[in-house]
Amino acid sequence: MYRFLLYHDKDAAYASKIRALTDLLEKINRKWEVDYRVLEAENLPNSQVERLKEDIRNTMPQLRGKIVSSRNKILPLSKSKNPNLTNTPILLLYHNERPINVFPHLLGTAYFDIEGALESIAKNGPRAHLAARGLLENPIQKILADDPSTLEDGMKFTDVDVEVESGVIDILLEDAENKFVVVEIETRAREAAVAQVCRLAASYCSTNKVSPDDVRKVIVCQQYDENVVKSCEGANVELYKVGIRRVI
Repeated sequence: MYRFLLYHDKDAAYASKIRALTDLLEKINRKWEVDYRVLEAENLPNSQVERLKEDIRNTMPQLRGKIVSSRNKILPLSKSKNPNLTNTPILLLYHNERPINVFPHLLGTAYFDIEGALESIAKNGPRAHLAARGLLENPIQKILADDPSTLEDGMKFTDVDVEVESGVIDILLEDAENKFVVVEIETRAREAAVAQVCRLAASYCSTNKVSPDDVRKVIVCQQYDENVVKSCEGANVELYKVGIRRVI
C-alpha cells in the first residue's frame, strides 16, 4: 500500500508548479490507485512539522543520498536541518505507512527532482519504480528471512509481504512451539504500529481459521516512542529493538 504526501508553501516562488505536480499525483492515483495528500506549510501544526523532519530523516540514507541543502542544490532540509519549504516542495513516498523515499534528493552526483520521479512512477507504477532503484528490499526483513533465529532460537521462516484483509504482513515466521509470528517492521515504532500489528494478526487469524492463541504479535524496530512500551504491554505485543554491537 503506497501513498504520497506533498508539502509546499503557497507563497513560494515555485508555487506555480504545484498544479502540475498535483496533476501527476492524480494521474498516478487513477492509474495505480495510490492515495495522496497535498499539504500547505502554513497550515501545519508544529507536531506535523516535526513528523515531517523525522520522516525525511527516516528514509534510508544509502538510498536517498543527500537531503540537506548546499550551495549547489536545493534539497528537503535547510542547512539548519528544518524543512526547506521556502525553496522547494517536498514529496514523501510511503509504503505500508513507512517513509521509503523523499524528493528532491541527491544520490551521488545524480539529482532526483519531484516532477521526474512522479513521471517515472506514473509510467511504471510505484513498485516497478522502486524495484528499478533497489528500494524495495527492507534490510531487517531480509535478515529475518535469511536467519529467523536472529529473533529467537527455533524460529522458522514462512513468508514475506503476506497480504491480508487489513494490509500486508512484513514477515511471517513460525516459532519452536508452532505458533505463527506476525512481524511488523518499523524504523521508529509509534502507537500506530501497535494497532497495525494487532489488525494484521486478527486478519491473519480470520483468513486462515487460526486461533488468536496460536499467533504472536511482534514489532521489530530501530527506535521507538516512549509510550509504545506501555501500548505493547496492554495489547500483548512483543517489542524488539535492533542494535549494533561492537565485537572487536
